[in-house]
Amino acid sequence: MRLISFWGKGGVGKTTCSASLAVGLSELEGREVLLVTTDLTPTLSDVLGVRLSSDPSRVEGFTNLQAMELNEEVVIRRWKERFGEEVYRVISSFLPVERDIIEYVAKAPGIADQFMLYVLYELWNEGEYDVIVWDTPASSGSVRLLRIEEEFYSHLGDAVRMYLRLRGFLERIRRGSADPLALIEEWREIARGIFGMLSDEGHSLYLVSTPEKVCYLLTKRLYDELVELGVRVEGILVNKLVRGCECERLKGMIRNQMSALEEFKASFGSVRVIENVGYEPIGKEGLLRFYDYLRGLA
Repeated sequence: MRLISFWGKGGVGKTTCSASLAVGLSELEGREVLLVTTDLTPTLSDVLGVRLSSDPSRVEGFTNLQAMELNEEVVIRRWKERFGEEVYRVISSFLPVERDIIEYVAKAPGIADQFMLYVLYELWNEGEYDVIVWDTPASSGSVRLLRIEEEFYSHLGDAVRMYLRLRGFLERIRRGSADPLALIEEWREIARGIFGMLSDEGHSLYLVSTPEKVCYLLTKRLYDELVELGVRVEGILVNKLVRGCECERLKGMIRNQMSALEEFKASFGSVRVIENVGYEPIGKEGLLRFYDYLRGLA
């Protein structure tokens, strides 16, 4: 099974690239494909032209394609179902708290984004699909969340150990209360598993950008952070390039685009350039047409 993901800032075309690839692989190559968006303001339903749910389901009018569109409310509910009780057991082992602490923690900034990685990890582990295509959240926020994934549980584990020593709660744990260290070690294993998924040879990660200076700088920063975290970048897609336009009002924009494109090439060597195609790649036919165009760039 392969995992293919598209990363970049909002509005550069990640969802379009993800959807067209998923539709092409399922319709033309007969692969069993799951298309997932973890963008908290998703547009995948609009691109496919169908209404999607937060669980994997067959996409009406398409062959071999399942899709899911996660939103924050659903992710928080799933987080509480999966980890809420465990969080309560850990915290209550060294602090006198009630179960409403679960609701308090669930509202913490970043919990929804963080748990989306776990949802994807579960789907990947199930192995029910030939390919999972992942439309990631906008901007480099995803990488910051990966850093949290990498560091959080180690710090939490150390903090709990220190607190337990200071408070002398070890004896209480031995008497039958939940062992927070065992649970934290289990969470660490999940974090390691998520990183293993992202660094796996079966994961192809593409950075999507537009030919603009600011987008180039963000893409370069995102690339460097991913490499530092041990996640391999398969390729760079520079989208929405305008060529051959004689309109005076657009010539300045085109010059800026070409200047930015040269910076992409200088930094990354080979990049795949997606020109402005002049049509909207939405719906089955539009996405298949765009898939054919993308395949020609390979």
